[in-house]
Amino acid sequence: MNYLFASKRYRLPLRAPLRTAHGLWREREGLLVRLTDETGRVGLGEIAPLEWFGTERLAEAETLCRGWGDRLTEAQMAAIPARFGCLRFALAAAKPAAEAKAPADQRLPVAALLPAGRAALEALPARLEAGFLAFKWKVGVGRVEDELAILDDLLGALPAYTRLRLDANGAWERRAAERWLAYCAERPLEFIEQPVAPAEVDLLLGLAEDYPVKLALDESVTGLAAAREWQARGWRGVFVIKPALAGPLAELEAWIRESKADVVFSSAIETALGRAAILRWILSARLTQRALGFGIGEIFGSRVWDGPPVGPLLDAGWCDAVDPEELWNALN
Repeated sequence: MNYLFASKRYRLPLRAPLRTAHGLWREREGLLVRLTDETGRVGLGEIAPLEWFGTERLAEAETLCRGWGDRLTEAQMAAIPARFGCLRFALAAAKPAAEAKAPADQRLPVAALLPAGRAALEALPARLEAGFLAFKWKVGVGRVEDELAILDDLLGALPAYTRLRLDANGAWERRAAERWLAYCAERPLEFIEQPVAPAEVDLLLGLAEDYPVKLALDESVTGLAAAREWQARGWRGVFVIKPALAGPLAELEAWIRESKADVVFSSAIETALGRAAILRWILSARLTQRALGFGIGEIFGSRVWDGPPVGPLLDAGWCDAVDPEELWNALN
């Protein structure tokens, strides 16, 4: 199959800067790609790398796109190196035959993101009132003593039917991680995400073995190859997967079905175009019942780029409300 090919770069300011382990993140950059097949059918995809997370660089993906000109073949797509996970995800999603209709009867819960520190307690009542049943709280930002006290306040404020997951973003050293895991051993947490840095492989495996708290990998599993490596090491915890970074969705689905991995799907702060493709696939594939990590709110402050508001449940209606052509045309 031969395709007409086009791409457009975007640079979108975030409505509010996000604090990461690499500093403040103020804008999102990426590429939209467009494929037109020999029958005239059109599909769009999104390349949304996170270089600091371990993906290809945006400039590398853009160089490949420019090199193809206005024509692209299946053979050229097949020759893209595996490390270009974001580019491969976008092109697979953009194939006109790739888009499937999400089942109307499938709905999945969304985890609401709580702000770091004591502000989480102030934000919680509104999230509960909105109907959220799962919550994610960023930790490893303040003093351990202070955050442990806030954790107990949070757990005391949460109804028994809700779930709380913690995300340390790899910020803890060994001593802090051991203190947290010992403290949380008898507390009702869904899991603790990325307690120590990805490079601390032996420490991660040891913590998972020594403490009863379920652990999850996030920064450690940028792409599918990394997830396979951790599984080969014997990891039995959760895999937090950002599909926009992991390559073609069909390959990701095959691995999950074959390995029976325990997965949580999460946003890479892609636009509504990439997010709709991912959510449509999640709803169709039915690979997890864990709450989705797509409760990022109005990250861009624009309906076109954010898509419809995200509530406690996501269904096919959200995907159907996103018009890929509207995003493409917004970059004229």
